[in-house]
Amino acid sequence: MDFRQLRYFARIVELESITAAAEALHIAQPSLSQHVVNLEAELGAKLLVRGPFGARPTETGQILYRHAKMVLRQMEEAHAAVRHGRDVPSGHVRLGLPTSTSRVLALPLLQFVTEHVPDVTVEIVEGSSADLAELVTAQKLDLCISMDSQQRPNMHLVPLFDEDLMAVGPASGRSDKPLTLAEVAALPLLLPSFPNSVRVLTDRAFVAAGLDLKIVAETSAVSVLLSAVSAGMGWTILPWSALATERPDAYACVPISDSTLVRRVYLCVAGSARLSLACKTVEDAILRLIVEAIGTRAWQGVSPLGSLTSGSRGDARPH
Repeated sequence: MDFRQLRYFARIVELESITAAAEALHIAQPSLSQHVVNLEAELGAKLLVRGPFGARPTETGQILYRHAKMVLRQMEEAHAAVRHGRDVPSGHVRLGLPTSTSRVLALPLLQFVTEHVPDVTVEIVEGSSADLAELVTAQKLDLCISMDSQQRPNMHLVPLFDEDLMAVGPASGRSDKPLTLAEVAALPLLLPSFPNSVRVLTDRAFVAAGLDLKIVAETSAVSVLLSAVSAGMGWTILPWSALATERPDAYACVPISDSTLVRRVYLCVAGSARLSLACKTVEDAILRLIVEAIGTRAWQGVSPLGSLTSGSRGDARPH
C-alpha cells in the first residue's frame, strides 16, 4: 500500500464513482479499477461495493478512508514544511456551513485565509445542518457549523453560541414590539422544509403551545423564502444571520417573546482533521471571526458560550 493508492482510493470514496474518480485523476478507468483490486488483495478485505449507482465504501473501506485522509493530509503538510523550512499551514480544508451562517462567515473567512495563510485552500460546502454533521462524521468534511448537534464517533464538538429565531416579514410589518407565538401562528407562514433545524424547532414550539400553523409554502432555499416574504406572500421564521447580506430596511425582523425558539450552534471537527495545522488554523480563525462579528453587531441575536467567552480567542494569524 502506497501514497498513490491511498489518494486514488480516497478520491473514489469522495466521488462515489470509479469513472468520475478516473476522470478527476486523469488516469484510465481500468487502471484505477486494478489499483483497487490490488489494494483489496493486499489488505484481504473488500473495500468498495460497486453497483448501478456508483461505488460505495464497505465498513472496512470507511475505516481505510479515514486513515487515508489523515495520511494524505500529513503528507501535504510535510511537503509544505520542507518547502518552507518550517511548519506552515497548508493543504485543502473542507468546511460545511448552513446557508444562514454562510451569509455572515464565509466571505470574512475566505479573506482571512487568502491574506494570511495562502498555502491553505478552503472549500466551503453549503447544506443543511444535519447533512453537514453527517459528512464530518464520514470524514468527507473537515469542519462544519451545525445546530443542536449530538456527539458522534470521529467528531469533536465545540459549543459556540445560542441563536434566537425571529419572525421575518415584509418591511411594512416592522415593529419594536415582539410578537407572541399566538400572533405568529395567525400569520401566513413560509417555512424551511425538514430536516432544517429552524423548522424542527418551530414545529416543536408550536406543538408544545397547542397552536396550529398557517403554512403557505415550504422550501429549503433561504433566498426563495425571503423573495416570497418580500413579495408579500407571508412571514417566515429565521435567525438574524439569514438577513445579514440584505438591506437593513428590506424586512421586518421581530423577536418572538414567549417561546423557546433558540438553537445551539456548534463547530464540528472531524477526527482526522484535529492533527492538521491547516485545519487548526481555520478553526481558530472561525472562532475569532465569530467573536468579532458578535462584538461589532455584524452578527445579532446570539449569546456566546464558553468557547467564545473564555478570552482565549486572540489573533488567529499563524506565527
